[in-house]
Amino acid sequence: MEFTNLTVKAAPRSPVRRLMVTLLDILDDWAFAKLDAQARVQGWQVRRPAPLIRVYRNPRFDTLSACGVCAGEGVTSRGPCLSCLGSGRARP
Repeated sequence: MEFTNLTVKAAPRSPVRRLMVTLLDILDDWAFAKLDAQARVQGWQVRRPAPLIRVYRNPRFDTLSACGVCAGEGVTSRGPCLSCLGSGRARP
């Protein structure tokens, strides 16, 4: 079990609303089960900001940093940045 994806939700007081929330959670899990599984196999982070919405992120983007010469823009006042070759990312 991955603890970074756990959230604590207050249970609705109304039985009808509780039933609707439960059904929406079941539908949400069913609709995204395959995509979530593929993302986790690839090592991606899966975030659920709201029902029926997913945010998938590759943690390898944390290793990239902006070019110091062009501040990540890829261009300078003289044209394309020669330090990063116009990518805006610092080269390793």
